[in-house]
Amino acid sequence: MVFYVFILFTLIAVTVQGQPVNSLQSVQVAAQLARRIVSDAGRGTILTLMHGTEFDGFPFGIMEYYSDKCNDNGNLLLFMSDLQLSAKNMHGNSKKIGFTINALKDYNPSYGNHSTPVQQPRFTLFGNIKSVPESKSEESMKCFVQTHPEAKPWNSFHDFHFYEFQVQNMYYVGGFGGINYIGWIPAHIYRNAHPHKLLIQDN
Repeated sequence: MVFYVFILFTLIAVTVQGQPVNSLQSVQVAAQLARRIVSDAGRGTILTLMHGTEFDGFPFGIMEYYSDKCNDNGNLLLFMSDLQLSAKNMHGNSKKIGFTINALKDYNPSYGNHSTPVQQPRFTLFGNIKSVPESKSEESMKCFVQTHPEAKPWNSFHDFHFYEFQVQNMYYVGGFGGINYIGWIPAHIYRNAHPHKLLIQDN
């Protein structure tokens, strides 16, 4: 009974005006976990603003592959066809892009992240998109196929190009509030976190 009262309390106290919830998990541990999920997942939902249609300004989200194997700063390497709608939107406004990633397996069960999707970490990265120079295409492909080997044949399609999603900020929901961190994670903390560092709570 006490457990259910505690869970109810934490759900009620999830967030106040976007501020982090006091929790058993620090922002540094949450950042480490976020980097681990980014490294493991390899796919998420890219969020762009509609451009050049009757729905200009509306958000558009769709699944997109990425890889983080080309750098150690948490940015995402994308390999996208310029024919797809998200790429067209991106070219219309490359400075306001989001990328939502959900945990695809159980993480850090000591903080209660298990059993159901609502108890799993999920987060949205905010940032901008930059084209990767053609001179780095071969290097980028080697990195990308480490995460998505099935993408190798796409290199022969002339409409596919590499882009880098550069993270400027992120909003993180680790699971139930009070147990897990919920709130903004500054970019410098996210970038400095190591995806394979042991997840140890600060005291």
